[in-house]
Amino acid sequence: MNIQTLVSSVASRFCSRFAPALGITLLLLQGSSEPACAAVQDADVREIPGCTQDLSKPGRMKDIVSNALSRGFGIGGSKIRLHLENAESKFETGGGLLAAAALHFSVDEQALWRQVNAFQHVNCMHGPVGGVDNGIRDNWDGDDGLGSGGGPDDRALPTEASAFASDVILHVVLHELGHALVREFDLPILGNEETLADAFATHYVTSYFPERAEAVLLARVQSLMVEAREVPRVEWTVGGEHNSDARRAFQIAALGVAVDAEKYASVAKAAGMSDDEVSSARDYGTEIHRSWRRMLPALRMPGGQLSNEARLRYGESPLLKSLCEGGLAEQLRGALRSFDWHSQVTISFREGEGGAGWSRSRRTITVNSEYIQRFIRQGELVAGRQGSGKR
Repeated sequence: MNIQTLVSSVASRFCSRFAPALGITLLLLQGSSEPACAAVQDADVREIPGCTQDLSKPGRMKDIVSNALSRGFGIGGSKIRLHLENAESKFETGGGLLAAAALHFSVDEQALWRQVNAFQHVNCMHGPVGGVDNGIRDNWDGDDGLGSGGGPDDRALPTEASAFASDVILHVVLHELGHALVREFDLPILGNEETLADAFATHYVTSYFPERAEAVLLARVQSLMVEAREVPRVEWTVGGEHNSDARRAFQIAALGVAVDAEKYASVAKAAGMSDDEVSSARDYGTEIHRSWRRMLPALRMPGGQLSNEARLRYGESPLLKSLCEGGLAEQLRGALRSFDWHSQVTISFREGEGGAGWSRSRRTITVNSEYIQRFIRQGELVAGRQGSGKR
């Protein structure tokens, strides 16, 4: 290999890995007018005035890489989701996230950059770019798919929370509260902790929010089923710590009907439970609820007192205020303060990309606005399907 070839190779590798994330274009002068970084040149062509996609941010890159892998390379959505789970917190740059994804799925890194470029405006509100429609509308038929949580109204971010989103978020935060209880009180983990957290959330909402429980469980099951339908059933994941979305939906519904099969009949229907499955769930689900009833009193504040080690915070955006000030904040604050924490635990709603999670080091449950917007769009899809008579 001569020196010019070596320099070309090194420059090409540098460009494909770092240049797009840094927003720069590098040209290798070797007697040719062709740029060494074709993907970067393409990105320049597709720039839209007034629309900036900061691909240096792992959270932004994660969403676009997901679309690029599924649409550009035909990789199954469940495999992509499993690999990209929490990826935005594992990488400091979008370029690093993309490089890792290319390596994991054995695809050419520069080819992946080109697909990222093609889909970088996938969730924007402006028109098609370079023949590629932005948003999920290019395959939207009012049926199952939401892609990366989008829908026909991706063109504008919602600024007001819906009842559906509020119901889903209540179950989501209680799920994270389950993780917090496990870690802060050193509860024994005798099985899958994610399944345990779902069971806690379902038990808590049926026991302590009975007036909201039917709507909350129905919304959570419908949300999970929307996500399950994003990929063909044969591609539903069986790996990783999380169960498939459909399996999670079924387990939540099963614990609902174990409390009251008639009250939660709509939840069972949404999860696709048969009469025999409902009957079985009333048996084994009852034992799960009994176990939680025996365990929780030892963790709760005595005599109806409330802990002073609990905080709930939310930002000033219209979306977060409409969600939290609609009653959700008060319910979550009450749930959080009902436990006898040894040090401060916080629920934080904030503007940002990503989902929801519990941080042991910060003792904080964080919910990002992007997650809330996802559930708002899912609620619109569910309402549309119900209006058309589809299951």
